[in-house]
Amino acid sequence: MKSSGAFSELEVAGHEPAILYVPASERPLPLIVASHGAGGVAEFECEYWRQLSEDRAIIVCPRGVRTRNDQPSGYFYRTHLTLETEVLAVVAAARRTLGERVAPDGGLYAGFSQGAIMGAGMIAPHGADFPHLVLIEGGYEYWSPQKAQQFKASGGRRVVFVCGTPWCRDHAQQPAQWLVQAGVEARVEFALAGHTPSGPVMQVTRAALPWLLAGDARWRSE
Repeated sequence: MKSSGAFSELEVAGHEPAILYVPASERPLPLIVASHGAGGVAEFECEYWRQLSEDRAIIVCPRGVRTRNDQPSGYFYRTHLTLETEVLAVVAAARRTLGERVAPDGGLYAGFSQGAIMGAGMIAPHGADFPHLVLIEGGYEYWSPQKAQQFKASGGRRVVFVCGTPWCRDHAQQPAQWLVQAGVEARVEFALAGHTPSGPVMQVTRAALPWLLAGDARWRSE
């Protein structure tokens, strides 16, 4: 889909600038926060979700910290707690910069690999901001019955685990079951492709979005 919006850097207090994508629409749009894997870059993650969201959302991608300080390289997130701090900071920066163009709730948190793993570790209290989760090739490690219940209580609605490896598919079954038992709708989707967000994994992610976002009018197309 041809883009009608624009990418820019978003200044984030205490962190490196995030990448921000804002569609041309003037109506309030939900927010996607998309976190990359270890060694990844925010630019890739924002372009990936620009393609998937089809201009139905504002996208902001936390950068993390460099894997090496002495040369250009990829980035990573030190812990789930530092990722949580950065995610909350980028959300605040996006809301401060864009004001009422950002819908007050109904957002989506997405993560690939480390972004999914550490995202799952910190997301349970933030269901009001992020009732929809897409965890790609990771994000099954931190869940427990208690975390699932906390996510439900904070406003969580639906979670999709998207896997390109049998290891991910098999290990995502238990947390998906805990989430369902807590009252959160959850699914595990699989396309044999390896540890990647691209190709068949991206196709499976795209196919899961209508289910993930069903019933939320903020995600309507123009």
